[in-house]
Amino acid sequence: MFSRFLLVAPLLVLVACAPQGEGQTSATQTVQTQTVQPQTKQPQAQPTSPPANQRDSRSGLAFIARTALPREGQRTLTLIANGGPFRYQKDGVTFGNRERILPRQASGYYREYTVPTPGAADRGARRIVCGQSSVKNAVNNAAECYYTADHYANFKRIAP
Repeated sequence: MFSRFLLVAPLLVLVACAPQGEGQTSATQTVQTQTVQPQTKQPQAQPTSPPANQRDSRSGLAFIARTALPREGQRTLTLIANGGPFRYQKDGVTFGNRERILPRQASGYYREYTVPTPGAADRGARRIVCGQSSVKNAVNNAAECYYTADHYANFKRIAP
């Protein structure tokens, strides 16, 4: 008498065969393994932006992609390009660049804008600073804007 049992598991197939005759006492087992290849997604085209380790040739600062900014920073860039309306009275005032981290320009060249911090009772520490000629172009490639998350201690150039 011959009987077969088939057990299917994700990576293991077990086939057991019972003895084929009276008087036989041993059973034969065959184990086969199967390699399952995970399905991989095709890479999707990403917006072009400088690699994280690339620096702006003019300022020497590291780049940050617009998409890497906090959501509030992305909204602030849009407001800058549209001329407002701004939430804080000090948005759009001259940034003095006293820290001398940004490239030197004539007085009044840079303007600062608040990037709201959720849960903060005041303006918080996050800002976007744009060169005067870039204010109208803050969302296109001609922008010269910088982001600081720590109230001017460190800046990153927002990738055009």
